[in-house]
Amino acid sequence: MMINNIVPKKEWSVYELTSYLKKKVEMDVLLKNIYLRGEVIRPSISGDHLYFELKDLEYDAKIKCVFFWFDKSLEIKHGTKVLVKGNVIFYEKEGVIELKVNEITDIGLGELFIKLKQLEERLRQEGLFDSKYKKEIPRYPKKIGIVTSKNGAAIRDILNTIYTRFENIQVYIYSCSVQGQNAPYEICEGIEYFNTSEPVEVIIVGRGGGSFEDLMAFNSEMVVRKIFESKIPVISAVGHERDYVLSDFVADMRAITPTNAGEIVVNFQKQALEKLSEFQKRLKNAIEKLLNLSNNKIEILRYKLYQNSPANTIAKCIQDVDLCRHKLSFAVNKKLHEIHRNLKSFEKRLADRNPELRLSVIRTNFDNCSRRLEEAFKKVLQQKEFVYKVNLEKLIALNPLNVLKRGYSITLHNSRILTTISQISNGDEIITRLSDGIIKSRVFFKQKGAGRDV
Repeated sequence: MMINNIVPKKEWSVYELTSYLKKKVEMDVLLKNIYLRGEVIRPSISGDHLYFELKDLEYDAKIKCVFFWFDKSLEIKHGTKVLVKGNVIFYEKEGVIELKVNEITDIGLGELFIKLKQLEERLRQEGLFDSKYKKEIPRYPKKIGIVTSKNGAAIRDILNTIYTRFENIQVYIYSCSVQGQNAPYEICEGIEYFNTSEPVEVIIVGRGGGSFEDLMAFNSEMVVRKIFESKIPVISAVGHERDYVLSDFVADMRAITPTNAGEIVVNFQKQALEKLSEFQKRLKNAIEKLLNLSNNKIEILRYKLYQNSPANTIAKCIQDVDLCRHKLSFAVNKKLHEIHRNLKSFEKRLADRNPELRLSVIRTNFDNCSRRLEEAFKKVLQQKEFVYKVNLEKLIALNPLNVLKRGYSITLHNSRILTTISQISNGDEIITRLSDGIIKSRVFFKQKGAGRDV
C-alpha cells in the first residue's frame, strides 16, 4: 500500500513497453554470445537466411532463431540437435524475442567444439597466442611461400592479388590437403618445408571458406604448434571474415580472407611504391623548381654578360654610330632641304629680280613709253604743228610784210622802229621798209598830227 502511494501509476503504451524491453535486452551482456543447446524445429531457408525454432525437449521450451547468410553446406533438418551461438534480440514491433545465430554446430560436433575450446584455452595458457611471440611480417618480401591446396580458390585469389600488383615476387606453393584426416600432417609438412628446404620470407597458410568441420584442420594442435615453431612469419588465411580457427590466434598475423593475405604481403610494397611515386613527384617538383631558379640565374647572368660583353659594347657602339649616322643624315638632309628651300626662294627672288627680265620689262616699258611719247610727241607735234600752222597763219596774217604789201611801211631809225615823230629829228637819216625793198631818206620836215596833209 505504501508503494502504491509513493510511486505514481504510469500508463504505458505498447510501443513504450516494447521499446523498454528492447533496450533492456540489448543492454544485458548476459544475452550476448550465448550458447544454446536444443532441437531444431521447422527449419526453413529464405534466400541466404535460415529460420527455425530451437526447442528444449526436457521443459518443452522453445525460442525462434534466425541465421543470416547461413552456410548451406551445413545440413540442418527438423529434429537435429544443435549447439548454437548468438545474441538475444527483441523485436519491438512484434513483441517477440528471437536468437540471432552466429554459429551453429551439429550436436554431434558439440563435444568436438567443447574440446576445441578446451584446446584453445590450454594453448592460450601456454602462451602460444601471446603477442610477444608474434614475428614481424617482412615489409618487402621477395619470396613468399603458400601452404594450401593448388586446386582451391584460395590459391587463385592470393596469386591474383599478388601478381596484379607486383610481378617480380617469387611465390612458392606447397600443395596440401586442407581438410580431412591427412590435412594437419600435410599442412605441417608444408610449413616445415619452407623452414628447411625452401626458405622464404613469409608463409601464408590457409584455404577458402567452408563448414566448421571443413576448417577443423586449422584447429589442429599439430598445426597450431607448427605455426608457433615456425621461424618464418606465418599469415593465417582461413575461410571468411566470420570464420575463426586456432591458426588465426597463433599466427603472426591473421588475414580475414586469402585475398587479404595477398594484400598484406604486398601492402608495404604498394605503400612504398606510392610513397616512392610521391617522393619522385616531390623530387621532380624540387628539381624543376631548382632548375627554374637556375634558369632564372642563368638568364640574369646572361643578361649581365650581354650588357657587359665587348660584342654587346661594339654592337651598342655600332647602334650608336648608326643612330648618329641617321641623325647626321637627317640633319644633313634637313639642312639640304632647308638650303634647297632657301635656294628655291632665292631663285624665286632672283627670278623675281632678274636684270634681264627687268631690262626686258624696262625695255618694254621704255618701248611703251617711247611709243606713247612718240604718239604724244606726234600728237603734240601735230598740235604744235596745228598751232604752228594756226600761228603761222596768224603770223602770216600778221606779217608786217604782208601788211606792207597792203601798202603799209615801217620806218626805222638806228634799227629802231619809229612809232612817234618825236623819236627823230630833222636831218636824221631814216630807212623806210616797204614790201619789196627799203628806202633811205632824210627827214627834213616833221609835223605832228595824223591825218594832216603834207
